[in-house]
Order: sequence, then structure tokens, then C-alpha cells
Amino acid sequence: MADFLEAAQRLGFSLAQDRTSRGALIYRARPNRYMTRWLHVYEDDTALLTWEFAVTDYLLARGIQLGSSEILNLFMFPVEDQRGPQDPGWLIGALDGMEAQLQDLDFLNPE
Repeated sequence: MADFLEAAQRLGFSLAQDRTSRGALIYRARPNRYMTRWLHVYEDDTALLTWEFAVTDYLLARGIQLGSSEILNLFMFPVEDQRGPQDPGWLIGALDGMEAQLQDLDFLNPE
């Protein structure tokens, strides 16, 4: 686990919550002011990677409103989180997959 946590720290993750009573440590990375990446590290030597993106705040900063005129706290996040072994290679691959999914978004050509 030490190698995995060192790799996570190099990738910008820091401890956010200690839930050892629930069998997990939760790490957070903030690559920008709208994106938060969450890494749950479990006692069974697995990890879960998920993310959330403050889409309403992002669009509002660019002069685009989402929904009603009331500012809502809306987040975009994956339908399925990624779970795998506590292996630096898995984590890098999972982050690459996440970034590829987000790079495929094209609001001008949604089809």
C-alpha cells in the first residue's frame, strides 16, 4: 500500500478523511477549481476512483446559465466509479481513462 499511496500523492492526492472505522481512507485531488477527484483506499487492498465537476459554477464563469435563474449546486460525475487494485499502474490508467472521457465532451458537436 505504501507504493500506491506515494504514487497517489505524486498525482496530487492528499488525505481528506480517515474512515478507518469503515475500512477506508479517502484522498482528494483538486486539479482545478471545478474538478475534485476522490480516491477511496480500502483495507482489502482495493481502491475506488471517482470525480465530480462543478458544472454550474464552470458554465456560470463563462456566461452560460444551466437550469433556472437560481444558481444550483450541480455536479457532473461518472455513471460508474472505477474500482481496482492498489497498484500505481491501475491508478494512472484509471486517471487516463477519466481524462479521455472528459476530453471526448464536445458541446458544439454532441453527436
